[in-house]
Amino acid sequence: MAKHMIRFRCEQCGKNHDAAVYDGVDVSKEPQFRAKVMDASIFDFVCPDCGAVSGILYPFLYHDPVNRFMVQLVDSTITEDPFTGIFDTEDETDQAIKGVVEDMKERYFLRTVRTPNELMEKIAIFEAGYDDRVIELMKQGIIAADSAGTILHLYYAPTDQGPVLLCEEEAGFTRSFPLDETVYKTIQSAMQFDASETRIDETWARAVLKQGS
Repeated sequence: MAKHMIRFRCEQCGKNHDAAVYDGVDVSKEPQFRAKVMDASIFDFVCPDCGAVSGILYPFLYHDPVNRFMVQLVDSTITEDPFTGIFDTEDETDQAIKGVVEDMKERYFLRTVRTPNELMEKIAIFEAGYDDRVIELMKQGIIAADSAGTILHLYYAPTDQGPVLLCEEEAGFTRSFPLDETVYKTIQSAMQFDASETRIDETWARAVLKQGS
């Protein structure tokens, strides 16, 4: 897994240090890194002077070729799509390469996220075989039905009792809603999505619903 160096300032003692960070991971080749991503410890750095742990965000690509998805954690200021041109190939005579590229275009989920929580959620959704676009639309339905208006965010999560949408409110994660498979399938069969869109979140879902109203 490729690395590069970044400069960071310890939040505790204020000293500056160099840290090696990962460009990304293919979990089919290095499965041990999945746990580090799913608990966000891959973004933790220990200050060599005071021992304080700091969370440092940096661009990071998570690739799961078995479940056919890539999720890129990007800087919040980045507006360009990091996946632009990812499937371009100049070797049009190599049918093997061309076939793989075309297959990836058709069947891969490509997503950009801006926080580790979003990264973890996308991974959990795609590993479970769900479409995150349907999940985001389901979230908006729950939020719209929340008469108290206390829901800040909803996050997909697998549990021993089945998949749920965790409810984040001012007091933290206070409750959850079981994922309604009937509603999921109804939305899935009714919607036609633009496969070129890679930023799928609450803002995207609200825009889709506004267009359809």
